[in-house]
Amino acid sequence: MTIYVDTIRHYPSGLWCHMATDGPLEDLYLFAERMGLSRARLQHHRLVPHYDLRPSGRERAIALGAVEVSSKELLRRTRRDQGSLVSSSSQ
Repeated sequence: MTIYVDTIRHYPSGLWCHMATDGPLEDLYLFAERMGLSRARLQHHRLVPHYDLRPSGRERAIALGAVEVSSKELLRRTRRDQGSLVSSSSQ
């Protein structure tokens, strides 16, 4: 299991990035808990369940071991199809 964070992007509501995993969602929940984030903050996106993080949260995640990737790479590595990860060979 790896936790990934993508690059900071500017949205109308401010600066954000995404944090997701290529493993079970429970692993993402536990990692987020170590950061002080509640399960309720998980964005239940159909393809990539994720947490939205501000720049300071991204820094905390990296300090705890999250891997920095581009937004495109985060999607490629963590995309789920009907609840399971899509293999790289099927894309």
